[in-house]
Formats: sequence, C-alpha cells, structure tokens
Amino acid sequence: MFRKIVIWGVLLCLGAVLLGQTLFAAAQEATPIAYGEPAIGNFTRAGEMRFTFTGSAQDVIYIFPLGTAVFSTLAFDIKLTNSSGESIGNVYNKERLKPVLLAELPADGTYTITLTGDSAGEFSLLLQKTVNLLPGVQVTSTIEPEGFHFYRIFSPQPLTIELDYQRLEGTFSPELRIEDFTQGIPREVAAVSGRAMQEARLRLVLDANVEYLVTISPKPFDIASILETVTPLNYSLAVRASRGQ
Repeated sequence: MFRKIVIWGVLLCLGAVLLGQTLFAAAQEATPIAYGEPAIGNFTRAGEMRFTFTGSAQDVIYIFPLGTAVFSTLAFDIKLTNSSGESIGNVYNKERLKPVLLAELPADGTYTITLTGDSAGEFSLLLQKTVNLLPGVQVTSTIEPEGFHFYRIFSPQPLTIELDYQRLEGTFSPELRIEDFTQGIPREVAAVSGRAMQEARLRLVLDANVEYLVTISPKPFDIASILETVTPLNYSLAVRASRGQ
C-alpha cells in the first residue's frame, strides 16, 4: 500500500511539472519586431516562437528566417496570422532550407508570425517591406554578398513585361531568379547571373493570378564567389509593359 502511494505521488509530481511547463510556454509573450530590423533567436530544441508587428493595408512584405550557423540545417515553417487568427500569405523555398513568406496585408493592424524550427539552432528573422514588380515600378537597393532580397510579381490580368536589371556599384555578382510554385515545387521562369553582367533585360509573359517570386541572392553552389572578396552591390530594377502587349 505504501509503495502504491509513493508511485502515485511521483506521478502527480511529474504531472504538475509538465502542466507547469505547458502553462509557462503558453504564457510566453510574442516578441515585437519591425520592418527592416532583423531579430535574432535561438531554438534550444524543436518548437515554436512568435513575433508580432504592426502593418498597414496593402503593405507587400516578406518574412525570411535563416539559420546562422555555418552549414546550418535548421528547417523552418512560417505562419502569418491577423488579429482574428486568419492565415495570410504563401510560403516558398522550404525544400531549399531557405523558406520565405510573401504576403500583401489586407488591413491596418497587428500581425503575428509563428516560426517553427525542427531542431536546436540559432537563427535570424527578417521582416521586410518589398514591392509588387508591376509596370512603372522602379527599385534601387543595396545587397550584401551573403544577402537575399525578395520581390513579388502578381496581377489579376495576364502580363507581358520587360524587367531591367542594372549594376550601379559594387563587385558582388548575384543571381536574379524568377520562379512560380503552381506545381507545389519551384519552377524556374527565368534566371540570369555572371561576373561580367552589368545590365540585363528579361521579357516575361506571365499568367494572371499567379504569384511569382523574384529572388536576388548568391548563386547556389558558386564556390568561386565564396573564395572571392567582393563588395556590396548597389542595383536597380525597373519594370515596364512590353511593346508586344
């Protein structure tokens, strides 16, 4: 009888500890973040972290987590919800361990990012405003040699556009890649790169109601670029309707 009492006492203690851990996790508050200010986090084990930010209607944004360890294999899932708990946006690139969530915010308000990591590891999280690359849009930006910039192309009407890229300053040579994910996996629409590339013009015939992901980043598996010392790149993108449209 005494032995049974001891066993039940141990089980009750374990239950109380687990309940306490659950309540503690539920009580953890989301971390406020803002556009353009990277957040640093650390998963001590597989789990979730939450972040909140304030956005405005029609903001086009991307959310980009990245493991900071050398050869990091930390895999993420990203969820964006509004104050009513409704999911917003689409996640791309999960199969490359570089997932990015693209979204256009439907209203002014507070939004919550839920980031899920599959293992322990440190990471950075970037919340950034971007643009929908439609005719008449021009962008100038600077990217670090290890950086990633993302843009969106989406239109309810079919588009025939010319996308002009120009190197303004710097020696870093990125890849400009455009993809859609209508088949559930990345499908390359166009890609250009090269150390001697100063300018490039892409004529694109794009479908209606398809979201295209535009990425400017280091070219995958470009070992020579890793070994070189390069300076940040200042570049421009300009979009215009093609004359053939």
